[in-house]
Formats: sequence, structure tokens, C-alpha cells
Amino acid sequence: MVEPAKLELLTRNPGEPGFQIQQLQSSQAHRQFRPQRLPNDAWEVTPQPQSPDGTRTYILKNLRHERYLLLSAREYFLWEFFDGSHSLEEIARSFHFEFGAFDYTAIRRLLAKMYQAGLLIEPAQLALQQNRAARKENLWALCLSSISKYWRRLTFKVPNADRFCSTIYRYGGFLLFHPITLALSIALAIIAAIAAISLSAQAKQFTQMLSRNPWQSTFIMLGSLLAVSMLHVLIHALACKAYNRRVRELGFFLLQGVLPTFYADVTDIFMSTRRARVVVDFAGPMVEVVLGSAAFFAAYQSAPGVGQAIWFGIGVLLWEGALINLYPFNFLEMDGYNIVADLLAMPTLRQQALTLAPSLPRRLLRMRSLQRSEWIQIGYLFLCFVSVLVYVIAHLDALRALLPGWN
Repeated sequence: MVEPAKLELLTRNPGEPGFQIQQLQSSQAHRQFRPQRLPNDAWEVTPQPQSPDGTRTYILKNLRHERYLLLSAREYFLWEFFDGSHSLEEIARSFHFEFGAFDYTAIRRLLAKMYQAGLLIEPAQLALQQNRAARKENLWALCLSSISKYWRRLTFKVPNADRFCSTIYRYGGFLLFHPITLALSIALAIIAAIAAISLSAQAKQFTQMLSRNPWQSTFIMLGSLLAVSMLHVLIHALACKAYNRRVRELGFFLLQGVLPTFYADVTDIFMSTRRARVVVDFAGPMVEVVLGSAAFFAAYQSAPGVGQAIWFGIGVLLWEGALINLYPFNFLEMDGYNIVADLLAMPTLRQQALTLAPSLPRRLLRMRSLQRSEWIQIGYLFLCFVSVLVYVIAHLDALRALLPGWN
């Protein structure tokens, strides 16, 4: 019979010169382990609204390191026992009494998440030395590594981002979130829509004008998109300050090492209300709506020519960008998706829907067993699929242009 695995501990009593080896079954050591969380002043928990199936999630924040974790109801139940006085065996027993079942892999995953977020106190451990084989790298590998490191350094972070955003909000930024500002933005969008419709008959002429000046028009439009992208993330950050939450970071990086991307880390808004999160999500796309409206109005007031065509092109790009950003059913986690997820109190809607997709035919055969949240996931998948299909059909003419031999 194979003996259970054991832990060998090298110990020494105070004042004694020699060491002793003590053996302990590893399964026993695991069961008696007592996870201990940080002191109460080092973390904060905010319950989220109930989802359609009655469950509730929680946002756990590490106040020392500004890290956040999304906990399910069962994970939050386990978290409450991580006080250093309950062993894993006792926690498992309590969990079984509460939910009727327990899987040790769940607590192992949760412990790993907690340690990674710095929310648990590290137990004393023996120092282990690992011998690693020396790796030889050729000259090309070293050159590529150096270039890759240098390229990844092409990032920029605003120093003291929270203080920077607080200053802007205090000296006029708060006006952007006044109800009168929203009413004026809607009125401007209506006027711009009328102007865009009246100019749409000249869209073909505008395209021809821009094609005659490709470098000038491309440079101006790309510059406008980058500037608007920067304002987009800044407004997200200012909306976060409107609810007295912290802006962790504000900066710029190259997405996948290629695409210039501005970003604002407003994760702290999850510690506020659902309404606050929806406002923060909605604030960014409103930049494209307002500035696109201004571009359409400028095109309507401009004299015929390249300038009018450029203004009209900028308006189209910005409004299209706002529409894509606000449309929630495209399999992408953009602002529109975040708004829907917040309103439904289902922060992982996309992940849950994609997880459900492989078993969807089998689950539909037992429709009566489907929960309300699962119906919502099915509806999300259906709308995303239809949206992508409509988008492809709408662009078939463009595909035919690219493939002249295809009928």
C-alpha cells in the first residue's frame, strides 16, 4: 500500500545546536491550513446589485495596493472565513452546510487569486533554492530582446493622475456633468443630425475631394481621432471624480505593440453605485457625439471645398465611433456592453454567454430548466450573432469590390 505524501520540516529548538526532521502528512497540513486576510482597514467590500436570477456579486478592493477582485456569492462566503481562526477543513464543512456541496479546487483558485492580489498574509515558508540551467542566447535573440524591451517602453503615464484629474474637475470639469450640459449636448446632436442629412446628398463629392488630397485629409482625420481618443479617456476619469472615486492611472501605450491607445484606470468606480458606473461608461462616448456634432455643424456653415469635406468626414468618423462604442451586441467589451452589464447586474455577461454557447443546443432541449440569467445570456448571443451577420451583409458590396471575380 502506498503511503500518503508527507512534508519534511527541518526544525531546531532555541539553544540547541542540531536540527531535527519532523514529518507531517501533506493532506493533513492542507486541511489544517488557516488562511488569514489583511486587517480590516486594508480592504473594502462593496456588494453589487442583484442579478436577474437573484444572485449577488461583490467587489473586493485592496486599499494598500489598489487591486480589485470580483467575487461570487460563494467566494464571498469563503472570504468571510479567512480570518486566521478557521482551518480549510472547517471552512469546507461550513460551506457544505450552507450550499450542500464543496469542491476543493474552488478554494484553491480563490486562495491563488487572493495571494496574487495581496489580500492574504503570507505564511512563513522554508527558503527553497532552485538550480536553473544556464541558457545560451545568440546575438540575434539578444538584439530582438533589446528592441522588444525598448518598444514596450513607449508608454506614458500622467504623474499623480488622481490629483491631476481632481484639479481639472475642481476648476471647471464639474460643469461637464451638469444636467444643463446634457440637455445642450442633445440639442446640438439634433441640430447636427439635420445638418448631416442636408449634406448627405454631397457625400460622393466629399469623397472625391478627399481622395484628391489623401495625405492632407488622412493626417487631419487621424490627428482628430487621436485627440478625441485622449479626451474620451479624460472624460471617463473626470466622471469617476464626479463620484469622489480614485483615478488610478491615466496614460498612453501601444496596444499589441502597434495601435496607439489612451487609457484611464477607473476601476475604483466599482466601489460606488450602479448609477455611477453607468454615468462613467456613458461619459466617454458622449465626447465623440458632441465633437462629431460640432464637426457636422462646421461643415454645414463652411463654404464648399476641401475644408467642408474634411469637416463632414470627421463628423462621420466620430459619430460612427460613438455608435460602435455604445452598441453592446458585438462580442466586444466596450462602453455600451459595460452599460448593459451594469444595468443587468451581470458583470461577466460576455464570459458567461460564451461559456454557455458550446452546450446551448443541449440546454435548449430542456428549456424549462433554463434560469432567467441563462435566457439573458442566450439573448445576448443571439443579438451579437445577428448584428455581426447584418454587418457582413451590409458590407458585401465592399467585398465584391475587393474580389472582382466573385459573383
